[in-house]
Amino acid sequence: MNEITIAELLPHQAPMLLLDSLLDYQGTRVRCETRVGDRHRLLLDEQGSLPAWVGLELMAQTIAAWAGMRGRERGEPVRIGMLLGSRQYQSQLPAFAVGERLVIEAECLLEDGGMASFECRILRGDRLCAEARLSTYLPSDSELANILPLDR
Repeated sequence: MNEITIAELLPHQAPMLLLDSLLDYQGTRVRCETRVGDRHRLLLDEQGSLPAWVGLELMAQTIAAWAGMRGRERGEPVRIGMLLGSRQYQSQLPAFAVGERLVIEAECLLEDGGMASFECRILRGDRLCAEARLSTYLPSDSELANILPLDR
């Protein structure tokens, strides 16, 4: 990608910016990566691993990167989106070890207004580690003003 940092695409800030970089974006598909480590320190379990349930947030942030790229193409600023739910989240691992490089993929299956459905997966090398279908909502600016406090 053309020197676009992940921070330019997401409304997240440290310590909750969990992705390291955008690998690829093409229409309905996006790929991001993260290496489990210091960036995830607040979420590490007692054994020093990243619990598998954090995979849902990695997927959601990958979707946010997709939305950020789409907005960038249209000349729009980064917007806050909402994770409405997930279906059939399945992880092959109980946790991700520090040092592991994870590639997170998302594909938009359906989009209607601000609602969208994505098929997501997390890979460690060629191994599928987790997968789920996520439902999201990207509210308009006027809807967002009604949801969030004005003094943000």
